[in-house]
Amino acid sequence: MFIPTVYTPGVDIKDNKIQLSESKLHHIKNVLRIRENNEINVSNGKGHIMFGKLKEDFVLIDNVKEFQKPNNIKVFIPFLREKNRFRYLIEKLVELNVSDLHIGETHNTQKINIKSEKIDSWIVSAIEQSGSPFYPNIIYSKYVDFDLFDTCFDISGEQITNNKKITNFAIGPEGGWSKEELKNFKFKFMLTEFNLRSETAAVTALSLTM
Repeated sequence: MFIPTVYTPGVDIKDNKIQLSESKLHHIKNVLRIRENNEINVSNGKGHIMFGKLKEDFVLIDNVKEFQKPNNIKVFIPFLREKNRFRYLIEKLVELNVSDLHIGETHNTQKINIKSEKIDSWIVSAIEQSGSPFYPNIIYSKYVDFDLFDTCFDISGEQITNNKKITNFAIGPEGGWSKEELKNFKFKFMLTEFNLRSETAAVTALSLTM
């Protein structure tokens, strides 16, 4: 049975009564059709899920569970020109509980204008849809930090194996990595012999390295 999750940062896990904002209440009551005394979870994004029931404008908490991060993987992704594809990429990485998500530009990244507030709304949506207890660390960068990201995925790399331990990797843009960028990576792996879209490559790579 689906139990909705509400992302509410900053709540005290010792509280047994959590007030919801008007926007959250509107969504759970008018969109999700949650009624009085129905079960509802609260995520603080820092590893805790609070389980409770809806009572008027509050969630009455029954118990709290602390979760450990399933991985400590850092991923660099480029901005994507198509907003729907970029949103899909962000949401899937959040659902898979990526630890650190670096978002930036590469030599072949196309210029787009997506505000950080919009990306935050996508992240919150993914947390609430999946019921995740984690909000990833988000870092915006102008370029790839090759000191931090020594591994990339590219069709020119060696075939990755399931037992390969990778804790950081970078995903290239729609136009692919430039030759100069590829020279800066210490390790290069390929996922398939064919070209993958950035969002497909990112989700596949994270799934293999978790």
